[in-house]
Amino acid sequence: MIRLKPLVLGITMLSLFVYISACSTFTSPQPDLPVKAKVTAKSGDTVQLFHGGNKLAKEEFCPNEIVPVYRYVGFRYKHPSEVGKIKVTQYLGDHFIEGVVVEGNIKDGDVAMKPNSACMIRIPEPEKK
Repeated sequence: MIRLKPLVLGITMLSLFVYISACSTFTSPQPDLPVKAKVTAKSGDTVQLFHGGNKLAKEEFCPNEIVPVYRYVGFRYKHPSEVGKIKVTQYLGDHFIEGVVVEGNIKDGDVAMKPNSACMIRIPEPEKK
């Protein structure tokens, strides 16, 4: 019985090594999908502000007004940091406002904030020719 324990332990360790090495050499049968690059908007680029039909946001974000844009970073996105400014140009339907970047680098998901409301930034995809 005493010699059986080391034998079982040795076989178990060897089989775990074989299973782990087999998993690491497995390749996916699917071809590699293209990775979408992160798009940033710089000064002069047009962005869209999503307010979701909130009437208060539509009232607060007036045309020709410059609004600060924040990016939430840190643990659980608790700490906003200002990353740029946007000049509001016009309303686009019931849910979007159009703006032009005045300063900074702005990414999808950044937030344009006013005292009582906020809008999520969306960078439109460039038109394909």
